[in-house]
Amino acid sequence: MNHFALSKPWRRLLKGVATVGFVAGAMLPACAQMPVLRGRAVLPADSFAAGPDSGQNLGGTEFNGKKAPFTIGQPVQGFSSVMRLADGTYEAMSDNGFGGLENSADYLLRVYRIRPNFKSERGGKGDIEVLGYFHLSDPDHHIPFTITRHFSEERLLTGADFDLESFVKAADGTYWFGDEFGPYLLHTDATGRLLEAPIALPDFDNPDQTLDSPNNPLREEAAAVRIMNAVRHHARMHGNIKEPVFSPWHVMFDDGNAETAIGNRTNPPSGSGLEAADSDIFNVQSLQRAGYPVVCWTVNDKNRMLELMALGVDGIISDRPDLLWEAVQEFDADEDGTPGDLLDENGLIDLARFDAQGHRGGRNLRPENTIPAMEVALDNMMTTLELDCGVTQDGIPVLGHDPYVSASKARRTDGEDYGAEDEVLIKNMTATDLQAGFIVDKLFRGPSQVNLADLSPASVGFFGGAEGIYKVPTLQQVFDFVEYYICYYRYGQGVSHPQAEQRWRNARRVRFNIETKTNPRTDRDPKGNIYIERTWAAVPFSHAVAKVIIDNHMSERADIQSFDFSTLLEVQKSFPTIRTVYLFGDFPIYANGAGGSDDGTNLQDQAGANTPWMAGLYWPYRINNGNSPARVRGSGGFEGMAMNPAGTALFPLLEKPLSDQTGKQLLIHRFDLATKSYTGERYVYEMEPEGGAIGEFIMYDENYGLIIERDGSQGDMSGHKKIYQVQFPGEGNQLIKTEALDLLNIHDNAAISADADSGDVGVGETFGFPFVTIESVVFFSPFTLGIVNDNNYPFSVGRHVGSGAPDDNEFIIVRLPQPLAVSPGNNKTFVEPIAEPAQ
Repeated sequence: MNHFALSKPWRRLLKGVATVGFVAGAMLPACAQMPVLRGRAVLPADSFAAGPDSGQNLGGTEFNGKKAPFTIGQPVQGFSSVMRLADGTYEAMSDNGFGGLENSADYLLRVYRIRPNFKSERGGKGDIEVLGYFHLSDPDHHIPFTITRHFSEERLLTGADFDLESFVKAADGTYWFGDEFGPYLLHTDATGRLLEAPIALPDFDNPDQTLDSPNNPLREEAAAVRIMNAVRHHARMHGNIKEPVFSPWHVMFDDGNAETAIGNRTNPPSGSGLEAADSDIFNVQSLQRAGYPVVCWTVNDKNRMLELMALGVDGIISDRPDLLWEAVQEFDADEDGTPGDLLDENGLIDLARFDAQGHRGGRNLRPENTIPAMEVALDNMMTTLELDCGVTQDGIPVLGHDPYVSASKARRTDGEDYGAEDEVLIKNMTATDLQAGFIVDKLFRGPSQVNLADLSPASVGFFGGAEGIYKVPTLQQVFDFVEYYICYYRYGQGVSHPQAEQRWRNARRVRFNIETKTNPRTDRDPKGNIYIERTWAAVPFSHAVAKVIIDNHMSERADIQSFDFSTLLEVQKSFPTIRTVYLFGDFPIYANGAGGSDDGTNLQDQAGANTPWMAGLYWPYRINNGNSPARVRGSGGFEGMAMNPAGTALFPLLEKPLSDQTGKQLLIHRFDLATKSYTGERYVYEMEPEGGAIGEFIMYDENYGLIIERDGSQGDMSGHKKIYQVQFPGEGNQLIKTEALDLLNIHDNAAISADADSGDVGVGETFGFPFVTIESVVFFSPFTLGIVNDNNYPFSVGRHVGSGAPDDNEFIIVRLPQPLAVSPGNNKTFVEPIAEPAQ
């Protein structure tokens, strides 16, 4: 690359115009009256670097002719910010991957070093060499919230952790990055290693609050995907390739149904110590876009079941398998007037489309977690038997929801009184003593729950009589019973039943969703026992359950679920063939222990510390839009971030107006690098009426900077893609702006873009940058700028409209028609990237 110092006559000219900004063409040579394309270099869209397979959650398999996932590494991607280095190379920060939190967990955040070989009228290859890169990482655990590679040693950062859009290099060689998700400032060393915790943006209009975006990780709405990303990556680390399942309480969906809410969130009881907060915090589509099946619990109303099916859940867990079976048969997914769209050719539920689970078998029809409860679920064609497990003194997994043998569900076989004060822990009894000592046939779930033996003929046959059908079953007996049920309806006494074939065919493929009932809290329950000590510890508990699954060769049909994530992480590590299911619910303990107080499952903090249920993954308990509205719009964080030439301050610029403001005004906050804190000094940049967002903000002078402003168009030479010179005001806080360059009206007199493909837009004598996102500007001199697009690989098609091929990364050099203003006394020597053409 040829460089040369700006000539003295041009510097003298600039001194004459510095105090007044632009001079409209006066005193300028005729060749400088129009913006001119001086150079262009292109990095092809299909440019990849070493890395993980990426693009696995793009929501499809082909985009503009490019097939996903990308198995040859990760795309070098579009560049969100570019900085010039002294040796003529550049540092280019890639975007977050594929544009969203949900689809970028497999994209590693990097800064590349590139060398553009500009094509100009003097020649040149017109390509861009990728010379290397460094990762961003947090091995020292500065980040207080969950990141995708939470459990790894290097803790490389991904595009699902931060959406980096701007960066600068400080005088000490460290880097500062601007993020959109928080929005946050990130500070790293020269190798990309985080030096401190991400710095949030204070809300100076609301003391003690921060300006958050909807994707802020310290909000409940954005935490679920992050936690699922972390546990999925943990699974992959140990060879478990099965997507973990997200399983929430159905009242916590943001589905617009005002009647489904958690009472103690809407109106926390007096003395409970709870904050009021929204219940609607989980978005089905967001979780599914991130790659996670969504199976909710516990739904017992048929209309609600149909509503959730329409919402798109992957499965429903119900106490009423009869109603769920009816709802599945009635559901008209494509709304063509013909129900049954979730059924297969045999009239059974299509496993690929929906998972219908009988909760604790069918606890509103039979006593829960018993063999008859499993039978009634099979009778109603459930695709999965959901059940709870405890582990006995002798290490046998048995069915049971509670750590105690519950007096509300069980009675003693010897007829002796058994009340709440008599309850014994399952872990203190052998399986033999448990089955010999108790019958769990009590009815308390309403008139639909019955325990008549003649309604459970397969159970009677399995036990050889009615007497033992309601004893506490072992997990092994559940597996054995399903095999017996198949034989009962295929060859045995049930063969003449009108649904016999359907029943045995469904049972032959039925799945099992087995919950480990552990509570990791270290405070005491109402009986005075420490929660975590009431059962086997998480590791041996999960091993006991998993061993039964493995011994029965059921790892393809049996999942392990839990509210206690430590058990699931152990399953992923030690039994990687078993799928894990992550349960989410809010059953808090009240500070005053009043009626309604529960056991803390599983979002609630303990004594002000993070919830113990999530194995160290952070949950921002009851911080959401209900009590702390997100004022920063989605994709409205730090798109641009300038550093003043003195290197003493950063000026991060929000991409969009705040959500509670009208108009086109964007906020800029001053951040002091010496104290690493915001000063409270704010400025305003006002977009044009046609402007939709900004793309970059840099400062080339203590008083002047450049801002890229754009609309959302692509492939349209009549769109709005401009660079504005901005001046910090002497009074007030609104930046003074003047148009510096129309990126859709650049003259290519030297035919630099002549080798374009057929149907390309914005090439030829009138050259343009018709890309939806243009996010980098490099200042070379008051006459010359470099501009780089973000190609949003593989989605955007702004240039190759004719072929439909995704955009390349383009780096152009433009000669301005008029010089940019500089401050009096600015004696900097400017260096051009391309030598002046011969006169």
